[in-house]
Amino acid sequence: MSAAAGRHRPQGSRRAAPRRSRPRLWLALSTLILLALLLLLSAFWHLPSRVQLDVITARFAFTLGGEEPHEILNRSVPFSSLVIEDCGTLVFAAEKLEVADPRQLVPGTEAGAAPRFPAAAWRGLNPTDPVKLPCRDPAAKLTLQNPDPAAGRLGILDRIRFAPGAQVVLEVSPGREPALSLEMEASQELSLALGPELEIVADFVKPEGIAVPFSADLLTYRAGLPEARRTLDLKSGEQGLVLIVTPLQGQLSELFREPLDLPLASVELLEENLEGTLTSPLRDKAVLSYPDYPSVPVVTIEADEAVGLGGLSQARLRSLELDAEKQALRARFDGTTERATSRAGEFVSDRRLTLLQVFHHSWRWTEITAAAGALLTVIWTAFEVWKRLQE
Repeated sequence: MSAAAGRHRPQGSRRAAPRRSRPRLWLALSTLILLALLLLLSAFWHLPSRVQLDVITARFAFTLGGEEPHEILNRSVPFSSLVIEDCGTLVFAAEKLEVADPRQLVPGTEAGAAPRFPAAAWRGLNPTDPVKLPCRDPAAKLTLQNPDPAAGRLGILDRIRFAPGAQVVLEVSPGREPALSLEMEASQELSLALGPELEIVADFVKPEGIAVPFSADLLTYRAGLPEARRTLDLKSGEQGLVLIVTPLQGQLSELFREPLDLPLASVELLEENLEGTLTSPLRDKAVLSYPDYPSVPVVTIEADEAVGLGGLSQARLRSLELDAEKQALRARFDGTTERATSRAGEFVSDRRLTLLQVFHHSWRWTEITAAAGALLTVIWTAFEVWKRLQE
């Protein structure tokens, strides 16, 4: 009886051995599956990323951050003409003031020739002191230019300060001489230094207290400024101010402050076409890089791709330059973004770094891998201890 029992025990032990090995097998399989899932997830799990973007764009809109006002333009920027929209009021002193008969305008017949008024078209006015031009009409616009186009400089744009939270829209107006449109939502009060002669094209603007012999929505005035008071005081409307500045040729590189280090709360790189559709304003390829991980390959964004950035933090505008050849702005800025995309047609690409890229290109990835291996060792050791306690 005992001999028969002894013969059967080894068979039972052999049947029990596979049962004891099954938990280890399931643990090994589940661990491999978990690691595969984590690897797959890390390849698609995008993280908030610090990016640097270099763009050549016709339009660049941003909201200033920080707690202090900042200047974007250089001080004492010379300009040859200035268009003012949402102008509020314009005040200046004039020794002489004339208005042109709009019926006598001579259109430019040659290529590149500007329309002009003959000497007989001008009528003298009795200017008040000071002359005040209010922009009450929503369509009001004032254009300041030099009566002598060959004279070059008309005046100086100086000390435009932007408060935190103010949105600024910079847009390049194409032409033989590129102009920069500077749109500010915040109210402004500016004092412009001008030359002795000034021509003002007033669109839906009439002077206060001055009788004008012509009735038209578009009139051209010519003013002679006194030697001691060659300034023009500009106060913006309630909605802000739009300035379209034509800088002097050869001084485009001196338009913006250098070095430029402005805090940004948000950035927008879109423009609206005639159909009202938002499109990309890029005029050349943009370059997106990752300053914290120099070994990560840079991303080239084509000119027809729309770029979207959101959830910015610690963002800085590093440089701005007006490129006359490309009729565009060169801008560089960086910051941490929670959303970074580029869209080509209907295809959208997420440009943030993935968890796998961070692990691979970070000098800490070996430490993270070692920590993961140590964690697996602890899990296996704990499992073996648990199994022995169960026996």
